[in-house]
Parts: sequence; structure tokens; C-alpha cells
Amino acid sequence: MIAKQEWNYIFNPQSVAIVGISAEGSVWSSPGQRYLAALLEYGFKGKIYPINPRGGEILGLKVYANIRDIPELVDYVISCVPALATPQLIKDCAAKGVKVVHFFTSGFSETGTEEGKQLESEICSLAYQGGIRVIGPNCMGVYCPKTNFTYRPTFAEESGSVAFICQSGGNATYLVREGAKRGVRFSKVVSYGNACDIDESDLIEYLADDRDTEIILAYIEGVKDGRRFSRVLKEAARAKPVIVLKSGVGEAGARAVASHTGALVGAEEIWDGLLYQVGAVRVCSLDELIDMAVSFSYLSLPLGRRVSILGMGGGAAVLATDDCTNAGLVVPRFSEEIHGRLSSLLRTEAGAILSNPIDLAAEAWEAGFYNILNVLADCDDIDLNMVHFPLGLIGFLPPPEINKMWDFLMGEVVKAHRELAKPIVAVIHIPTSSEDYEWMLKAQRKFYQAGIPVYHSISSAAKAVDRFLSYHERKLAGG
Repeated sequence: MIAKQEWNYIFNPQSVAIVGISAEGSVWSSPGQRYLAALLEYGFKGKIYPINPRGGEILGLKVYANIRDIPELVDYVISCVPALATPQLIKDCAAKGVKVVHFFTSGFSETGTEEGKQLESEICSLAYQGGIRVIGPNCMGVYCPKTNFTYRPTFAEESGSVAFICQSGGNATYLVREGAKRGVRFSKVVSYGNACDIDESDLIEYLADDRDTEIILAYIEGVKDGRRFSRVLKEAARAKPVIVLKSGVGEAGARAVASHTGALVGAEEIWDGLLYQVGAVRVCSLDELIDMAVSFSYLSLPLGRRVSILGMGGGAAVLATDDCTNAGLVVPRFSEEIHGRLSSLLRTEAGAILSNPIDLAAEAWEAGFYNILNVLADCDDIDLNMVHFPLGLIGFLPPPEINKMWDFLMGEVVKAHRELAKPIVAVIHIPTSSEDYEWMLKAQRKFYQAGIPVYHSISSAAKAVDRFLSYHERKLAGG
């Protein structure tokens, strides 16, 4: 059990020492320098102490020869020294009264060697004896925007309600950056690596009670204590949505996991059963993890599974129907009354399809998405409206005009979301040029600022909506 004050040292340290830093080379030339620059650029409010035996100065800060030489208290230490130097570092930290050591350093159990395993065991034993909590080894550490604490200066500065625990530093970085583009903001992110001390169960248990966190995401390669993990996960899932990506369930994946963090893994069937029993949501990729964070952050709960599909491109509409049906959603045909009301909005039905999916073709500019969505708001056979923007598929307008049309339709969707009661999701897909990509980024920002969830394909949107609905259906059923 980790005490409340220990968590405070992890997410809100008042002082940080970075061990293994050099005054030589560029600011970004080594891990130690990168951590230092990240904290400074991000505006960390606490004290920062660079450590290197040769002393000196870097970025206006004095470099201390040893952590014992720092005159003030040190809460949190980031280790960027070689693995063989870590036992002495732990001894120095214990003598100084350090509360937390985060090991960016690798070369421990993830190597698969007896030497690496023994070294990891040694530093954990020394840390326990010295009253020190360990994050890692072999990880990126902590990102907590509320306290201006980060390992990447480019991460969003706004704090949010999504927490993410991740054994992989690279995957944590990817998810934070890509999630930010779609409006996901984080309360706390922890890359925890080999988990020799603080592990997935500790983190989930803490986040289940964390007032700043409403949604928990987890990328897990393996667990240390299966029974405890199951219990903690079940308790957390009762309190808030928990979405889990479990990697390494196949034979080849298991080998990759063992070489990455030295974690123990389990069969896919076991994980499927466990996550279903405890009420967690399972996903199969990092992008699906982001999709679910978007869904739980922005999607209003539809009354059911019946969806309308609105966009342009007949082929895309056909595939959209298959994607929704395969995901467990229903794409009903419109009644004659609804069809007639939709038809009255068009100058001509030539090239358009109004039977669900709705393909407006060239008439989109004339009819507008708002008028269509206004009709669908009165349709008792529809619970959710899915609007897709098939960038790169529309060739009846030159580039300057097509962007004007996309802007117009984007505004129509935002207006409909604000004025109409029925939930809307937006799909922006197939960016085939740099101009399309830039428009997609702009549109995503407009949509999430308005509170509209955005996905990158009909298939991913349908899967996310299905998982979102399944979660709430189980909650309502008491499961």
C-alpha cells in the first residue's frame, strides 16, 4: 500500500534532481539534458538540481557533484546513469532522504540475463531499506500538467480528466501526443517500465480514488500479482471507465514483451475473460485506446444503437454500412415521411442517396448538413448521427472551393450539435494531401472545442460507439 503523501511526492514534487547530466554538448544531447530542458521549458515550479561528478553549470543552474552535496531536501530523483552505477545512487539517495527515484536507466530484468535481474532486485531491496519508492526502471516517468511536471516539453499544458498508465515510454508519448490532437487532456500519465516497485495495481488503485481522474487508460505488457490486479481492476471499473490494451498475448508478442520489460504475460482468452468479468473495456491498439478516451470524454449517451450515416461518396457510404453493422450497430432505412422531408431540401436527387446512408454528392453545398440533421432529430428510428468527411474523395470542386465547402459543412455540424438534442459523431478520414491533413487538424480542434467526438474512420467510430454503448448497457444491467 502506497501512502497518500508518497503519491504527492510522485505527482507533485517540490524538488527534482537529475543524475547523469553533463554541461557538455547541446541541451538535447543526452537523456539527462532532455529531462532538464523539458522541466524548464514546461515551467516546472519546484527546484531543479543537475548532478554530475565534474560539477559545472548548465542552463544557469549549478551542477552538483553528488546528490549528498545538495543543501536542501530532494523529493524526486531522475536517474540517467548507467545500470551498474545505480546501487550507489540508491545509497546516496537514501542518505539524502529522497522519497522517489525514477529510473530512466535500462539494463535490468528486461535484458533477460541473470545479471540484469539480480541488479534490479538489488536496487529495489536497497530502495525498500532506504524508504524510497521506485518508478521503473527502464521508463520515461511522469507527466502531470496540473503541477507542470513532464518528461516532454511539447505535451499539452492543459490538465484534463484522463489518466494513462503505460509500461512503454514510446507508447505513452505517442498516445499523449495523438490524443491531444483530438481533444484528450490528461490528469496524470505514468510510464512505469519494469515495475520493480510501483506497479500497475498500485497505479490503478490510486487512480480509482483520484478526484482529478474520470477515465483510466492502461497499456499493460504483464502483471506482477494477478489476484491483486483482478481485485483492483474490478474496484476501479466500478468507480469509472477503465480501458485496457493488453499486449503480448500471442507467442511472438510474449517474446517481445519479455525482452522489453521482463514482464510475465498470459493467454488472450484469460485476458478476455478477466476484463469482461471486472467490467473493463478491452481494446486492441493504441489508436483504439485513443478512440475510447475520445468517446468517454465527448460522446453523449445515445438512447440505442440505431445510427444514421451522413456524408458524400456512394462507395464510402456502402462501406460505412458494413462497418456499422459489423460493429453491432443498426442502420435502419428511413420512413417515407423522412425520405420526403429530406428530398424537399434538395434541388435535385440526381446523384444523391437518401435512404440511409445519406450521400448528398454535389447537393451538400446547397442542402447543408444542418437541415439534414434537423430532419433526423425528429426521426424516432435514429439514436445517433454519424457525419463523415471523406477528404480526398470529392473531385467536383477545385481545392480552394472544396476547403470552403468543408468549412461550411463543419460549421453546420457544430451548429446542429449545439441546437439539436440527438448525439453526433464526426469522422474525418482519408487525408490524401498535406492540405487535407492541415484541414483535418483544424476541424478536429473545432469539433472537440464544441464537444463533438472525432474519429479517423467509420470502422473505428463504429467500434468505439459499440464499446461505449456496451459499457453503459452493462452498467445499467448491474454488471
